[in-house]
Amino acid sequence: MQVLKIRAYEYSELNQEGKTAVKHWLDEVPVEVENDKGEFEFHYFSDMTDEDLQDHCESNGYLFTTYGRPIHHLEREVA
Repeated sequence: MQVLKIRAYEYSELNQEGKTAVKHWLDEVPVEVENDKGEFEFHYFSDMTDEDLQDHCESNGYLFTTYGRPIHHLEREVA
């Protein structure tokens, strides 16, 4: 077995390029919402503010590489 150390970043720690990659990843599964007329429409994460995206990523425990690739699914051990 090999043990690897990987640096993980929260959304707020990423540069603009990394944040853009996160938005593209989140937009792969938009949220379907019912509007006032009873019609369903999709809401995309790329339309959200940076603060809202940061809150969403934090509340879901998402972690990323410096390039904005999701790595929160990897097992982790806190030293």
